[in-house]
Amino acid sequence: MDPIEKRELKRKAWMRLAAQRHRAGLLRGRVVALSLICFGVLWGVVFAQMATGNDPVLASKEKTVATRTAASPSKAIETTDPRELEPERRTDSKQETREAESEVEAEGEGEFEEAEEAELAEAAEIEEAEIAEIEAAEAEPLVTSQS
Repeated sequence: MDPIEKRELKRKAWMRLAAQRHRAGLLRGRVVALSLICFGVLWGVVFAQMATGNDPVLASKEKTVATRTAASPSKAIETTDPRELEPERRTDSKQETREAESEVEAEGEGEFEEAEEAELAEAAEIEEAEIAEIEAAEAEPLVTSQS
């Protein structure tokens, strides 16, 4: 191979590399341009929603609250005494007010004790079931694959 052919082959290889670099640069530029356009369009949509008052974040709060209350049916529902919602009535003597407060406290303590007793009974039942399972597992003979 003579020096002229070597130079010609090097020039062709260099031109192929330059063309490859050029194509890669065009591809990168197109990807960057496309991503910037998509980013701008999406921000435009969000801005348009906010400008018209259709904020999706604020609208979903009502649904979230409804979902939370519906998702926890196993928990005890806390009820409010209707007398607590009424505005306080004026009484002539402080004694009547104290008596009413003590009645409300006594009612609340009774409900709390009943709920606590129910929870303790449930825990005892679960513990008894677990003990029964352990005893049943211990009563069965141990089988191995070895003969």
